[in-house]
Amino acid sequence: MADSVTDMAEEDMSDEESGVILDISLPSATRKFPHIVSLNVGGCHYMTRLSTLCRYPDSMLAAMFSGRHQLDQDGNGSYFLDSNGSCFVHILDFLRHGILPPNNVALKVYREACYYGIQPLITKLQTSPEVAKMLVCKAHRGQFPDYEGMKLKIINIAMERATINRTGEVLIYAFRQEFKAKSPYFDAHHECIADTAHLRIGPWDTPPEEEIFIKTLEQDLLDDGFVIKQHVHRKQCTYFNGENCQKTIYRIIFIF
Repeated sequence: MADSVTDMAEEDMSDEESGVILDISLPSATRKFPHIVSLNVGGCHYMTRLSTLCRYPDSMLAAMFSGRHQLDQDGNGSYFLDSNGSCFVHILDFLRHGILPPNNVALKVYREACYYGIQPLITKLQTSPEVAKMLVCKAHRGQFPDYEGMKLKIINIAMERATINRTGEVLIYAFRQEFKAKSPYFDAHHECIADTAHLRIGPWDTPPEEEIFIKTLEQDLLDDGFVIKQHVHRKQCTYFNGENCQKTIYRIIFIF
């Protein structure tokens, strides 16, 4: 973890002597920042040039040090940024030299780059393995209705059902399209297994089928650290009045 990081790029001597810089393109009411800026980023201390922080004028980081905003200072006079201090060294490396972070921290740095609005770094990191995986998974989940809300409901149901024996079974009726029987008496006169489900999820207008939804859900639960058993298909309803019910429920078993 860096204690003090100083940008050694050359600056005009007259600017060095004055110790402060003010962008002449900004309104006269803007505040002045020193050429060399002392930072406290989430408890990690850095020093860098103001020109480094303002390298990309359209970024939020540059806006913060444009002089148009009041920034908090700690007891030592360092400007305080409430973000991940250990990642900020990689932000500075990119601003100074265009250096990208190693793959093992790329996802964390990507989130910080998004926070600071540094679009060139965001764009470059989007093709790193971990960031690309995260973006693909996020886009995939977005195809299902209220995915995060449904996942939370499933976890809560499992917890409630596991209070006795630490095993929580959740039955899910997931359907991309609602099954409609041809016979007007079908739904009214047959006992459907979908009625035994704890949760109904659907319909949705995107291409993924129900099986993909369940597999996505299972993988996310495993990634979150839950212990679950492989989901099990329940048999579809039997024929009724010459027609076969297409509804299927899925079972996910949590072990707490």
